[in-house]
Amino acid sequence: MHSVLPTGDDTKHILNTTPRHREWVTVPVGSRTTLSWVTFPDRSDKAPVIVLTSAEGGPSDWMRAVSDQLAAEGFITLAPAAPSGAPEAAAVHAYASTIPAGDGQVLTLAVDKTRTHVDASGSKLKTIRLALAASSWPSVVSFLNKTTGSNPVKTVSSMDDHAAHFAALMAQARGSTKPASGIQPAAQKRPDLPASILTADDTIAHTKLRHEWVDIPTPTVKLHTWISYPAGNGKAGIVLIMQQAPGNDMWEKGIADQLAQEGFIAVAPDLHSGLGPHGGGFDDFEFRDDVMRANAQLNDNIRQSLYHAAYDWALKLPRSSGKVASLGFCAGGGNSFRFAGEVPELKGAVVFYGGAPDEATMAKINAPVIGFYGDNDVRLTASVEPTTATMKKLGKSYESHIYKDATHAFIWYQDIGRNYEAMADSWPRAIAFLKKNLN
Repeated sequence: MHSVLPTGDDTKHILNTTPRHREWVTVPVGSRTTLSWVTFPDRSDKAPVIVLTSAEGGPSDWMRAVSDQLAAEGFITLAPAAPSGAPEAAAVHAYASTIPAGDGQVLTLAVDKTRTHVDASGSKLKTIRLALAASSWPSVVSFLNKTTGSNPVKTVSSMDDHAAHFAALMAQARGSTKPASGIQPAAQKRPDLPASILTADDTIAHTKLRHEWVDIPTPTVKLHTWISYPAGNGKAGIVLIMQQAPGNDMWEKGIADQLAQEGFIAVAPDLHSGLGPHGGGFDDFEFRDDVMRANAQLNDNIRQSLYHAAYDWALKLPRSSGKVASLGFCAGGGNSFRFAGEVPELKGAVVFYGGAPDEATMAKINAPVIGFYGDNDVRLTASVEPTTATMKKLGKSYESHIYKDATHAFIWYQDIGRNYEAMADSWPRAIAFLKKNLN
């Protein structure tokens, strides 16, 4: 066992320190759509899916924390933004059976923070009532494992040991250049490889490269954007960095600095511009989970339109060579792949553990695409083979690399499993790809 039943006191801590991948997904409901919060485990095989429902409706903080703890046990979990019995909730349940990383089994857990039980049901399971308390939680998990045949040994439980990374970062005073306890100094980072979540703050604090914030005007918001410049005054290719779901944090700035070290102008827009408290952006959110909740306001079209604005603006930089490539991580990886279909003039797209767009978008891609994935990230690895086949059928250039025993976000969490090996192999490949297509 490596999970707990969340309480009111530890709910926020769980949500702000979890290392698991979670996101909002858009689910069709007839001619409309609805949102669902989904959390994925770290495992290399397909997993059972659990849909959490509540009469109260919507994924409360507590329900999302329960989702995280079930994902810690190896389950894919969904929490619909609708009460049980609503058409939207039914649509999410139908969607659950189509998730590529799912093994075809879908269970429903009716949960409520004020109750002392949960009702479990599924296509092969009549409704069963289970006691819900901290003391009975292991029995609930054991029942779910037995019912679905799930083997939690296959999950990467070591990920939980590294939730302390987030705790250390949260404890660091805003604006301080002194690393918080547990954060490694940049001296422990190889100069030719990117910072991890532990070394990013110190890396930026000691960089000698020029960087700045700019506000790019768009029809809807001033897009707060971080720019890192390479040394010298010569022309340079531009890499448009597309942010991961947790936002434009210091680690992303470390990525920008690393790209500048390699001779590129790195442009990293903050997609949360205008969504923060009092109209601010990422830096105005107090907690990481607040950023994740704000992602519900960002659909694919909004993200792409903001990246279009950054692309057009970056081309006009005095040092711009006129060549631009995209690079993204997690959700940003998916946006990088899609952006190649949105902008025919793009010179290349780098995808770190991000999903592929639909075939219609792939058909419009002119640029070569390279993707890097962790083996213990079946949510994405399950799509690599179909993506390869589709890109080949369309006559497009797509190169993929899947790293054994590496997790999702292996550039971020470099000290887990074989993540460092994955990072040390993938990053030079990405740089070589960018130099080939931008120089």
